[in-house]
Amino acid sequence: MTKQKRDNLVSAGIAAASVVFLLWVIPTFTPPYPGYGVSAALLPNLIVGLILLLSLVSLGVNLFGPQKNTGQEELPDEDKVHLGRLFSFLLPCLLLFPAIKLAGFIPSGIVFMLLIQFFCGQRKPVTMVLVAVCSVGFMYALMRFGLKIPMP
Repeated sequence: MTKQKRDNLVSAGIAAASVVFLLWVIPTFTPPYPGYGVSAALLPNLIVGLILLLSLVSLGVNLFGPQKNTGQEELPDEDKVHLGRLFSFLLPCLLLFPAIKLAGFIPSGIVFMLLIQFFCGQRKPVTMVLVAVCSVGFMYALMRFGLKIPMP
């Protein structure tokens, strides 16, 4: 697989996943608008919309931008996409919304952050717990008290 083909596949895959999140995951797993504050779907829609926009820009540049070479050379092993690593990162992301619905934001968020840190290579337990608890606590306080969004 060439570098250009790999980049096109990754950008198209991210764009497709973003569309799935915008059309199905976020509307399905966010609570209804309570009539005050902002909708619970506002922030996820903005973030996933930005990811979709950036992946489409990347895809457009890869497809229609200037070509520096023919793009037919094979990638060395260190430049190849490791799908196992990609899926080990995406699987917790896909399971986060159903977990929040079942167990609530705080326990699901802490487990999610611990898993992501583990898959990214962090092995220091004190650091992992501090990052998970502080980031989830900050997001909970921001959403609940700052934006007045009731959290599950």
